[in-house]
Amino acid sequence: MFRQFALGVLTALAGRPPHGTGIANGEVRRILVVELWNIGDVVLLLPFLSQLREIFPSARVTLLAKPHARELLGETGLVDEFLDDAPPSDNWLSLNPLVGGWGDLWKLRARLRSRRFDIAFQCRLHVREHVILAMSGARRRVGYAFGEGDTMLTDAVPVGDLHRHKVEDWMGLLEVFGGHVATGYQQLAVPETSRAAAGKFLADSAILPGDLVVGIHPGASVAEKRWPLERFAEVAATIAERSGVRVVVFADPGGYGESLGDIEGVALARTSLRDLIALIDRCDVLVCNDSGPMHIAGALGVTAAAIFSSGVARWFAPLGDSHELVTADEGGISSIPVQRVVDAVDRVLLVRRARDISMPSIQPLSPS
Repeated sequence: MFRQFALGVLTALAGRPPHGTGIANGEVRRILVVELWNIGDVVLLLPFLSQLREIFPSARVTLLAKPHARELLGETGLVDEFLDDAPPSDNWLSLNPLVGGWGDLWKLRARLRSRRFDIAFQCRLHVREHVILAMSGARRRVGYAFGEGDTMLTDAVPVGDLHRHKVEDWMGLLEVFGGHVATGYQQLAVPETSRAAAGKFLADSAILPGDLVVGIHPGASVAEKRWPLERFAEVAATIAERSGVRVVVFADPGGYGESLGDIEGVALARTSLRDLIALIDRCDVLVCNDSGPMHIAGALGVTAAAIFSSGVARWFAPLGDSHELVTADEGGISSIPVQRVVDAVDRVLLVRRARDISMPSIQPLSPS
C-alpha cells in the first residue's frame, strides 16, 4: 500500500512528460545517461555511449553514476560530465524513493533540472531509475516499460526479449531515434601514468617483453559468482610451470586472492582501478569470474577465460568474441573442474603463440 502511495506522490512531483517532445537528432545538445550499478555495468555502456557520439554529434553527455565510472571512462572522451560526487549526507546514488530519502530526492531534482537535458536514458527495470529520469525534467525520457512508473517516461520502450545481452538492452533504447548506426565502439583508454606503472610492475617482477602473461583475478562483487579460491590456486600453479608463461594474480582491495601470491612463479598485484586496467591491458589472457575485471578485459581487447554460473553468460558476456566462457552445469559454479579452466587458458595461449610466430620480424635497414 505504501509503495503505491509513494509512487503516486513521486509521479505527481515529477510532473507529466512534456507535450511536443519531437526534436531532431542534430538539435540535441544535452543528454543524461543513468547507470548507478557496478564496474561491469559501466563498461558495457561503451557501445551505447559510442553510438550517442555518432547519432547526436553536437550533444554534451552527462553520466549519473558511482565514482568508479569516472576512473573507467574518464579517458575515453565519451562522457563530458560525471555526476558522481555527492557526499554521504546527499547520497542520491543509493536513493530508494519508495522507502524514503525525500530530501535527497528534491536535491537531486534541482541538480538535474538545472542542466536542462534534452534526452535522458536508462535501461534498468527499476522504478528508481524511472523516477530519476522524471526528476531530470528532460524533454524526452527514454526507458523500458515494465508496468511501474511507466507514465513518467515520454518514450516507454517495450521490454521484448528478457534474455538478450545487456548491450542489446541499451541499444534498444535508440530505436526511437532511428536505431543504432553501423560503427564500432570506443575501447577503454589507458592513462600514460598507469601504463608506465604497469610497465614498472612487470619489470620489477622479472616479466620479460617476450613472455606470455596470464592474469588471474579470483574475486567478484557477489560471493555466489566466485569459483573456489583453491581452484584458482591450482590453475595458477599449473600455468606458472609453463615455459615462457608468467602469472600475475590480482588481489581485491579487501585482500581476497592475496594467498595466491605465495605460489612459486606468481607475481601478486595490489592496484588502484586505473592501474588494474593498465595491467590487464598487458595480459594475454585473464582468468576470472563473471566480474568487473572480466568486462575490463573485454573492453581492452584482452581475451578472458571467464567462469560463469549456469545460464548467465548470454546476458553478461564480455565485449568481443574471442573469449573462452566456462559455464557451470546444474551443479553450480563450484562443480567446474580445474582442468576445464586450464584447457581454456591453453587454447588461448596456443592462439597467441601462433600469432606471434606468424608475425614477421622487422630487420633494421643496412646503411647504404
